[in-house]
Order: sequence, then structure tokens, then C-alpha cells
Amino acid sequence: MTELELRVAATGATFARFNGQPLVLGATDCARMLVFHLKGFGFKPSLLKAGAYSTPVGARRALKKLGVSSLSEIMDQHFPRIAPAEARTGDVLCGPSGDGMGDAMAIRLHRNNALGFLDGVCGEVVIHDYVAAWRVV
Repeated sequence: MTELELRVAATGATFARFNGQPLVLGATDCARMLVFHLKGFGFKPSLLKAGAYSTPVGARRALKKLGVSSLSEIMDQHFPRIAPAEARTGDVLCGPSGDGMGDAMAIRLHRNNALGFLDGVCGEVVIHDYVAAWRVV
């Protein structure tokens, strides 16, 4: 399988699993979407070691348990950071969350679109205001 085929397959699986799902902390949120997506590339995310959470306070506690304060810090530990404009299909993007939770992670789909959460639902969103990205392959 070529790199592009792997990117498309992992991104397609993530899209199929999360598109249209409501935001439920600890079950269907950007952190869980990120874990599912990275598993598609064969990576075993450390985020799973943080434990369960269902509230914003619990999510922060889970990050603290891992010794970090944000999802960006976890990504920086494992993947090279790139400019958001350099992101390819399947790369991870980060922007500010609208609910004050910190990082809002999204998966680059194509052109100017990403898979992310907006207004409490996961779906295809237009890429804007992203401040960081990581090359996952």
C-alpha cells in the first residue's frame, strides 16, 4: 500500500466512524477521533493510557495524568510539526476550540476541508484559523 493509499484508507475509516456523530466527551470527541485515526496508521496513541472522562474537568485531568496540558503537546512528542498549509489528506490540524477546552483537533480531508467538530457535531468543516499541523506518515 502506498503512502497516499494508506492516508486515504485511514481518513476514510475515520470519516465513516465519526461523521455525523454528536460531541460526547470521552466517547466521540476530537481526542477519541484522533486516537481512532492514528490507529489506522498503525500508531498506538498514549492518550489511551489517560483513562476515561466525561466532563471538561475530567478531560483536563486525563491530560494531566499523561504529564501534558494539551493534545498539541502529545502530538509534538510523536510527530513532526508542519505549517497547516502543508497538511495532506490524513494529517492532523489544530485550532482553537469554541468552547474554551483548548485544542480543537481535526483531520485533513481534501482541498480546504477537514473532519472536525462544530456546533456539537462531527462533520466536514472548512479549514480556517488552524495554528498547527502534524505530518502523521
